[in-house]
Amino acid sequence: MEKKLNICPYMIDLTPNIILSKPQLGENIGSTARAMKNFGIEKLRLIEPRDGWPNSSAYAISAGADDVLNKINIFKSLEEATKDISLLFATTARKRVIGTKSLDVFEAIDKSFHHVVNGGQVGFLFGPEQSGLSNDDVVQADYTISIPLNQNFSSLNLSQAVLLICWEWNKVKMSYFKEDNLPIKVNKKLKKSTEISNVGDREYFYQQLDFLLSKSGFFHSPEMAPVVKRNIRSLFNRASLTHQDLRTLHGIIRSLSGSSNRT
Repeated sequence: MEKKLNICPYMIDLTPNIILSKPQLGENIGSTARAMKNFGIEKLRLIEPRDGWPNSSAYAISAGADDVLNKINIFKSLEEATKDISLLFATTARKRVIGTKSLDVFEAIDKSFHHVVNGGQVGFLFGPEQSGLSNDDVVQADYTISIPLNQNFSSLNLSQAVLLICWEWNKVKMSYFKEDNLPIKVNKKLKKSTEISNVGDREYFYQQLDFLLSKSGFFHSPEMAPVVKRNIRSLFNRASLTHQDLRTLHGIIRSLSGSSNRT
């Protein structure tokens, strides 16, 4: 049976955020904007573009997607670019990154669309053209995405990968707005106590936890500390922490550190 959602396309922006981490060429940013514009997705974020911004090469190749480029938001770090994102997907060619949950593209789009319908902010994160995302980048995401490709030749450029995400998103979106499935009302706000936490909120908790663990001597080997920290983030991210979960965890670490105000 086809799913039905009580949503109104005129009252909520049913689009995700496309996030490019350290893109190297203006041409690839322009091609990405062109791919996005074809499917009505215009929220593009850049993290430390190598050649700076604005970039004339991006505009030259965007084929008229200037409005997408004009609205680009620039960030200095992944943490800044995702602090308001409550469901983050990392695109990676790696078979599996230790500690992360992986979804195929169809599951990922379905899950992310429903998240946006319920008032959440979704981000799809793409890495630099040559190297892709690092493990430290991937571990900050809730899920990684796998795209079924030819096993003997699986080579997508940046804008092609973005196009696939936008294409699948648009398919799901359009399936809910058929004439016989008209939406009725928007379900724009989740209850704060159960809403999935933002990446920025989780990162603040991880920083506090890292500080207390370092202070207590938990990280015995400085060389292994980054790997252990990454594994800790993966452990908590797999739990899909809500705002209430984070408040509870903050209370726990305050109590264990002796900084709780309660007697």
